[in-house]
Amino acid sequence: MANPLGNLAKEDPAIAPAHKSAVSADYASALFDYLTSRGLPPASPTSTRPNAGVARDSAIPLEHWLTLLDEALSVTGDPDLALKIGESFRVKHLGFVGYVLMTCSTLREAVAQGSRYNHLVGGVGGTRLVRRDATAELRFEWAASIPPPATERIFAAATATLSRWLSDRPDLRWDVCFRCERPRDLRYHERVFGGVFRFAESQTKLVFPAWYLELPVAMANPEVHALVVTQAEALLGEPSAESEFLRRVETAMTRDLATGRVSLASVARALRTSSRTLHRRLEEHGRSFREVISEVRRARAEAYLRSPAISLAEVAFLLGYSEQSTFQHAFKRWVGVTPGEFRARHLASAR
Repeated sequence: MANPLGNLAKEDPAIAPAHKSAVSADYASALFDYLTSRGLPPASPTSTRPNAGVARDSAIPLEHWLTLLDEALSVTGDPDLALKIGESFRVKHLGFVGYVLMTCSTLREAVAQGSRYNHLVGGVGGTRLVRRDATAELRFEWAASIPPPATERIFAAATATLSRWLSDRPDLRWDVCFRCERPRDLRYHERVFGGVFRFAESQTKLVFPAWYLELPVAMANPEVHALVVTQAEALLGEPSAESEFLRRVETAMTRDLATGRVSLASVARALRTSSRTLHRRLEEHGRSFREVISEVRRARAEAYLRSPAISLAEVAFLLGYSEQSTFQHAFKRWVGVTPGEFRARHLASAR
């Protein structure tokens, strides 16, 4: 069957050096998982499923994956195949990075972490977040060469789909700019993104309201997140500038908590920078000042509550709360139990 989109894996000459890049077996398997779920045959008799006889944490050459994608387009003759593959994307297709994203606090943090650990999925490219007043743009940027349009469609659809899943908000809508030419039928684009589309643009990107970034991740878990980030850093094989920066912020916050005067300005002074620069750097790491101070307070609260010698009123004071009731409400929101219940459980467990 003829491929109505043409040989998408070959239509852009800039992809010539792609053999130097690779994608993980988990990422590549998204194509085969979709075909299998639809009862479709392999792309060709010579095509092999990348996770059949290949370690899940291994990688396959990008050139090989693009060939398999091109064969699938030819076999199915489906002009929306790339969008459907992206729509079927799940966190398992991101391998270990999926665990990192699932445990983030907000979509902003998930975007930042996804960008940082993108190389664990494949060295093809990544994303860059740009704020524009009330809107934000997630731009797709490529490491060395611009991939074919089918790859960008998968990337865009997968990002939109995973963002809805992470936030448990299936109602989120996205405007999209595509580098490719306008297709004849936009119905599947409308289904996947739900917004406005522009084609023949200089860059492929998702455009959306900035408040999406503050949406909480449904499965957020700070404790597990800290563990998986540590492992992700080890896999990345390089020191974490992010963890060092956040450690310095948390140290400054902890020092000022008992004074009741912790603020963006006080932490900025401790770090010998401006409030504006500190705010920008936190945004670059997918965090807000409010999120970090809540995490610091929660960690310190749990540490203080493990010591029966410190009263609940003293714990509230040490965390910078003027009223014990305010601390009680905040702690129950963080942990799901009151400070007294948390302490009682810890003491019972210790005994």
